[in-house]
Amino acid sequence: MRAIANRISKYGNISYPPNTPTYNSAIIPPQRTKNVFFAPIIFIYKSNNIVLRYGRKGKNTVSDIGVLSSVLLNTLIIGSGYAIVAMAFRLMFSVSPFFNMALGASVALGAYLGYSLLPMFGIYAYPLILLGVIVFTWAQEAFIYRPMRTAGASPMVLLVVSLGVYTIFESVIHLIFGPQYQTLGTVADLSQVNLGFAHVPLVQLIIIILGALSLIGIYVLLQKTFLGKEIRAIAQCPELAYTTGININRVIIIVSIVVGAILGLYGVCVGYDTGMEPTMGFNVLFKGMIGAIIGGPTVLAAYLGSMVLALAENIGVWFFASQWRDLIAFVIFILLLWLRPNGIFVRAPKKVSCKLTKPKGSKK
Repeated sequence: MRAIANRISKYGNISYPPNTPTYNSAIIPPQRTKNVFFAPIIFIYKSNNIVLRYGRKGKNTVSDIGVLSSVLLNTLIIGSGYAIVAMAFRLMFSVSPFFNMALGASVALGAYLGYSLLPMFGIYAYPLILLGVIVFTWAQEAFIYRPMRTAGASPMVLLVVSLGVYTIFESVIHLIFGPQYQTLGTVADLSQVNLGFAHVPLVQLIIIILGALSLIGIYVLLQKTFLGKEIRAIAQCPELAYTTGININRVIIIVSIVVGAILGLYGVCVGYDTGMEPTMGFNVLFKGMIGAIIGGPTVLAAYLGSMVLALAENIGVWFFASQWRDLIAFVIFILLLWLRPNGIFVRAPKKVSCKLTKPKGSKK
């Protein structure tokens, strides 16, 4: 396991207990680790018991446990990070159906606001960070996308406009903070939580909680509130929702505020975890969008699709070099969409027969 610690020094923050045995087999490094979901850790322990019980005879069973734990833990960490962005993207897409590239700017804005405000205000900076990102997402919707939708702009036009917004934002960040890699780097990212088989930074567990609360909160919002009924009505048929008296613009504004708050908090956590750079927004949004698309049209499907993407990446990096991570993501993306165009967690639509049948009782 010492080999793992050397390989992850550039990308991740996971460290292992000092008495962990060493071995020479290639293991996936936890690159750009994001977060872990608490419940699936039980699955890791059960998997370790399976390896102990059914390990290959004559092999190093402890090493097998280390490999399995490393792969599963890194899958949960990276996949949960993808899932936060995927769920936010899917929620926004349900009421404003175009690929909003500026959502990546909200993540980057949260990170850089934290970089600017946390040294001055400490913990009191978090409400200001949230307010800044919320105002940013609200302003985009109120002054850019809504007038263009009213004028009849197509989703493709809105996509190009959002890409322009993101490009302007990235240029401004580059001008103010420079192109160099920066990190929030406080005591928070040095704190470690012992999971028994690995030490995970506290900031990653905070992101886990954010991902879990986002999943539960969005589910409750969509299924248990009147606003959720309005969101689902708009997602199914905007025209019919409008004729029933639903204020579509108001719903989109509220959803953009919720999405901005989630992405802003996640951006601060990314700043603590892996650091920040002007191009970080696109890199984060890219994987989240893939997870949302391959999962399916629901928030839960986006979460699970992100986990599948992370698992495929980790297994691929296990066998190949780490620089092939994006290539693996694209290959999995195309392959899964070729096999399941509607998403891997969506039932295939039933085939409807178009064969004309003769009405009963009709004469020849």
